[in-house]
Amino acid sequence: MSDLRPNQTNKYRALWELAHGKATVVSTPPKLQFARNNVCNFKCVYCSDHRPGNQIPRNHLEGEVWQNLVKLIPQSEQLAFHGISEFFVDTEFFDILGRSAAAGATLRLNTNGSVCTPRHLDALANYPGYLNINFSLDAATPETFLRIRGQDFWKIVQKIKSYMDRFESRRSESWITLSFVINRSNVKEMLPFLFLAKALKVDGVTFYRMHEYESLDWKVDAKQGGVFDYREECTGKFADEYNRELENVRQAAALFGVQVDLPAPVAPEELVAISQ
Repeated sequence: MSDLRPNQTNKYRALWELAHGKATVVSTPPKLQFARNNVCNFKCVYCSDHRPGNQIPRNHLEGEVWQNLVKLIPQSEQLAFHGISEFFVDTEFFDILGRSAAAGATLRLNTNGSVCTPRHLDALANYPGYLNINFSLDAATPETFLRIRGQDFWKIVQKIKSYMDRFESRRSESWITLSFVINRSNVKEMLPFLFLAKALKVDGVTFYRMHEYESLDWKVDAKQGGVFDYREECTGKFADEYNRELENVRQAAALFGVQVDLPAPVAPEELVAISQ
């Protein structure tokens, strides 16, 4: 056991405690995810944390709470540092990356792709452990990207390509994906998005249905003009079209060899309920 890294020892201890039904444990979570803050440099129109009238304060973990979490890093086999936030803008990004590297941990990152400095490129390209990075994009055209994310599409795609170019030498130690949150504004871009992913040479694409919050309903002005009506943008409002585009993407992915993760189609009984 002395030849094992601390996170490996901790993982085996956790598995042993689970197998023996221990009510009191000394291990810490082998897989750890937390967001150091809820600060993001984007204000996507579908994000509940940026809805009009939202009073949730900007939080930032620091002091003893933060230091106690930092102490868990060497014990964790897989680490992720995101929530409703953009980890790449965190002032502690490189320190956290270094601690994760020292632990030999698999690093799982989710980013909007807006941060691509030479230092970020170097640090991630030279990360000694396994990298799992997802770029959340949600669109395949500049107009739709501006409507949903309020940013310059081509600048972000160029930055993602820069990461992909730098990761070319470490692809066997990386898994890179794009993600797409389906709503009425972008549903017709699901198929073009698949081809964009293939052109960027990512490892896979994940599509999600936009959350249909029961208690939340808002409208927000979009940067490209018009209003984004959250309730009207939910997939239940255009179920037939949603189902057709799912099938188009499924068939194209199989034909062109793109690994894709798709949500379930709206079932026939749901379609009946929606129409009533």
